[in-house]
Amino acid sequence: MTDDRRHMWRALELARRGKPYVAPNPMCGAVIVKDGKVVSEACHEAFGEPHAEANALRLAGAAARGATMYVTLEPCCETYEGKKTPPCLPGIIDSGLKRVVVAVEDPHQNVRGKGLKLLHEAGIQVELGVCKDEAREINAAYFSHVERGRPLVTAKWAMTLDGKIATRTGDARWITSEQSRAEVHFDRGCTGAIIVGIGTVLIDDPELTARGEIGRQPVRVVIDTDLKLPAESKLVQTADQGPVFVYAADDSDPERQAKLEDLGIYLILMPRHAKTHLRWMEICNDLGERGVNSALVEGGGSVVASAFQERAIDRVKIFVAPKVFGGEDAKSPVEGPGVPDVSRAVTFTKLSTRNLGPDIVIEGTVVYPADDGPSPSGYWTGYGGAGETKPR
Repeated sequence: MTDDRRHMWRALELARRGKPYVAPNPMCGAVIVKDGKVVSEACHEAFGEPHAEANALRLAGAAARGATMYVTLEPCCETYEGKKTPPCLPGIIDSGLKRVVVAVEDPHQNVRGKGLKLLHEAGIQVELGVCKDEAREINAAYFSHVERGRPLVTAKWAMTLDGKIATRTGDARWITSEQSRAEVHFDRGCTGAIIVGIGTVLIDDPELTARGEIGRQPVRVVIDTDLKLPAESKLVQTADQGPVFVYAADDSDPERQAKLEDLGIYLILMPRHAKTHLRWMEICNDLGERGVNSALVEGGGSVVASAFQERAIDRVKIFVAPKVFGGEDAKSPVEGPGVPDVSRAVTFTKLSTRNLGPDIVIEGTVVYPADDGPSPSGYWTGYGGAGETKPR
């Protein structure tokens, strides 16, 4: 491993420390090296606080002159609406740094390439692309939000070795271990929103909060086409403790709409499709417009199936417990009509597995089949292949 990669790896490690607190900003780490020795290192610790570059320069002081800075994302260079901190470029230029090594260009329209250009113009040697793939990966949610205008969506579920998320009687507490449940709450504290369907609310009456001392509370989202959310549910009763978004059809009961809004629910109305459904991409785009850059889908099998069907899910995280439930009527994590043949299956890449207590955690990136033919990617209405087959 070259010195540049070694120091950038360290910057990436530092960047990850900000994961629970920096969103919607990207995670960022910076290391300053002079004469082969680390002078300072820092990260962006929380949204609204100084960026990694500013923190590293402050710690380095005069020792930054003639040194090299390794930074995981292109330094910002402008002040624009919504930005909470001053741009980092003036401080970098004034510090006397000789060289700046950047992992990846910032896709933001107010930064993209401009920071690199200003560094060149200031006479600072710039190198781009060291650990580029790793830098994009840790900020996949940020890149999704900036480049696609919507959050990175991860489907999460816990299941048994035989693929069940509940017994035939509906009992699901607890499938996985305490270690797995603790990680779920950590993930919640690091994500922008948790999404469930109304079925999960009616059956489980969840609060959808992150329990623990790390991270922040996510936005709680319910997809509730016909507006069945009970006023006495825990989500409604705790609406004053954190935002609850309810996506409902624009022709749902006006009296129910008014009542839930009076109780503190953020009601977002959308057109009804196919008589019974809302469109996932419209929901994702709306969340993106509201600043949400990552989301966990924790709904039941029908909600997850519909999200796969509309290509809304980008990644999966599956907790597998060493248990077998059996039962033809026991629930599965992905239901719906299913695909007609193996060639139409959703597949995964970048798979990783690890042990967590007695459980196994599987993570991967979703790969959808081609658009032609009946597929979970389109609005397929059944095994006969009728209906639309391409997203629109």
